[in-house]
Amino acid sequence: MYAQHLTCIQLAQSSVYASLATSVGFTLLLALSFSLLRPYNSLVYAPKLKVADEQHAPPPMGKGIFAWIHPIIQTKEQDLIPLIGLDATVFLRILRMCRNIFLALTIVGCGILIPVNLFTAAKSGDYSKIGFVAKVTPVNTFGKANWGMTICAWLFNVIVAGFLWWNYRVIVRLRRQYYESPEYQSGLHARTLMVRSLFVSRFALLTKNRLTIFRRNGDQIKALEN
Repeated sequence: MYAQHLTCIQLAQSSVYASLATSVGFTLLLALSFSLLRPYNSLVYAPKLKVADEQHAPPPMGKGIFAWIHPIIQTKEQDLIPLIGLDATVFLRILRMCRNIFLALTIVGCGILIPVNLFTAAKSGDYSKIGFVAKVTPVNTFGKANWGMTICAWLFNVIVAGFLWWNYRVIVRLRRQYYESPEYQSGLHARTLMVRSLFVSRFALLTKNRLTIFRRNGDQIKALEN
């Protein structure tokens, strides 16, 4: 049973290495493919360069392989709203929030759990026979050392709630700035049309699923209700 337990730990460690290599490999492949295809397919990756006016055109990018990194770092959030709209800007902020949440959880979790798991694994007799991945996992953590996971769980909740609170305040401020901007105030999509003084004699509405007859200037237009 003891030998079988060590074999299971080694297999689990190998699977972790395989998953990590696969994820990193696909990530690098996608990033490299995008960097190579983007300069020669502007119609696909930058269609606004051809159809948008000067005010709504995206920032210029060179033809270099990694020329897209500089605009991503330098472009501010307030500059994105007139370029891509408020909804897309909020979507990008949510993605950035999720990235920062996972980074914070990784730092806190690894900073607390890895030392606890290493300390408890060193106290066991299998420390020299198991790999590094098994040492940093809670496979050998028992007893009072499990309080480390409880503390991490509470800290994770506080971190997630803090990020949600902070980003919600920023999104409310962005919406307020957008609604007060001259582009929104003068845009036709921000207008509301109110129609008044409609006479009942101008149209006759029959029962549901029947013909609706509209009368206007002596003409009759028949349309089926949905």
